[in-house]
Amino acid sequence: MDKELEAILARAKALEDKVGEMETKSAKERETISTLLSGGIQNMPRSNGGSDEARAMMMFGVKHPADLMHVNTSDPRFKKVPPELKFLVRELKRAVDVSRWTAQMFHGAPQDKIGTASDQDRVGNVKGILDTYYGKTELAPRLKAFGSTVVGAGDEWVPTLMSSSYVEEFELDRVVEDKFREIPLGSAPYDLPIQTSVTKARKIAENTAITNANFTTGKITFSPVKAAEYYVLPEELNEDSAPAIFDIARSEVVQSQSRAVEAAILNGDSDGTHIDSDTQALGADVAEKFWNGLRRAGIANTANGGTTDFTNAAITEANLRVMRQRMGKFGVNPGQLMWIVSAVGLQQMMALPSVITIDKYGQFATVVTGEIGRYQGIPIITSEYMRSDLNGTGVYDGVTTNRTALLLVNTTRYYVGMRRPIRVRVMEDLPNQDRWLMASYQRKDFQGHAQSATEVSVSYGYNVAV
Repeated sequence: MDKELEAILARAKALEDKVGEMETKSAKERETISTLLSGGIQNMPRSNGGSDEARAMMMFGVKHPADLMHVNTSDPRFKKVPPELKFLVRELKRAVDVSRWTAQMFHGAPQDKIGTASDQDRVGNVKGILDTYYGKTELAPRLKAFGSTVVGAGDEWVPTLMSSSYVEEFELDRVVEDKFREIPLGSAPYDLPIQTSVTKARKIAENTAITNANFTTGKITFSPVKAAEYYVLPEELNEDSAPAIFDIARSEVVQSQSRAVEAAILNGDSDGTHIDSDTQALGADVAEKFWNGLRRAGIANTANGGTTDFTNAAITEANLRVMRQRMGKFGVNPGQLMWIVSAVGLQQMMALPSVITIDKYGQFATVVTGEIGRYQGIPIITSEYMRSDLNGTGVYDGVTTNRTALLLVNTTRYYVGMRRPIRVRVMEDLPNQDRWLMASYQRKDFQGHAQSATEVSVSYGYNVAV
């Protein structure tokens, strides 16, 4: 009995010690959580679980480094993530991309495929990318830094990872497109239900049925277009020089997509005869023929106040107020509006006494890319695609080319339809060409509420002297 009693007491003591250990651990965990919730994550020691890599995975809400490949660091959800952690993730993605492309070009690894729809895209099962020189010297150290959760230094997940959102964050410097709400398109075409009119409550007597007076509805139809661009990789490219060239080509094919969308948002006209004669003379594949843009929307609604003639004079505050006035209720809230001007228009607006220049912004100066000031509380955005070679009617005719224009738009009334974000792939050129191509693809559309006597959400100021 004594031995049995001793054994029971020993087990009880061990159980008591275990409970005490669990309570201590639980207390430490609660303390850690409390520290994180109070913002202490910024000051955590950078060792073990507090390393940059661990902080990145925690702040982006993932449990494995492979999941970071699917994180879009520019997503508004991550606006409070420190810039250095976003940079860390983007550098990891870049290293993975370059390693994959190197293996595909110089080691015969399977290539990626681009389908007609995003669900038909196929990423090649690229094995052994850590065996390349770049993989060993650049990618492997980055993977190793992500800690003990990476079994085999990451070689087991790199070959099959999906690069579905690699490049999305490279669109951070878009000036115009980012100001509009993005609508994910579940199909093509895609109908977005909208409300076209509203009602007001009415007075009724007691025990009296109210008559029907429902608001009316409509729809906006998105038909996304596929945009593509490629960069020719030189024949002399070798494995040692490839990484530097990949960076240049990757940046170029991505920026070409952003340029195309911005040009189409401002100058698009897809109805057969383009408002600008020089664009009309170009092929059907130019960006300015993707869809109907803001200039065209304003011109088409001239009869209802969609345009304002500056009478071949410089920008004045009086005419700016007229533009806003003609928008009616759609021009009331400055938080929903933006001015879009050319480089020439920028200089003229900066001369207006009421414009708050960027030196007055203080700590908020870098919040909005491309914004130099505000007029009546509305940000002024400069775009290189706002033309300064127009005629007195606000279009290009090749005869009179010394006028510019500007736009005032309610950004809540237009939408960017996203069917497929930017993809970047490396592929072989035609069989008779001894070279490779780096190509980018995306599918988007830009649509808004129809302009009419009751909707003037785009105001086009034209005939502005250069």
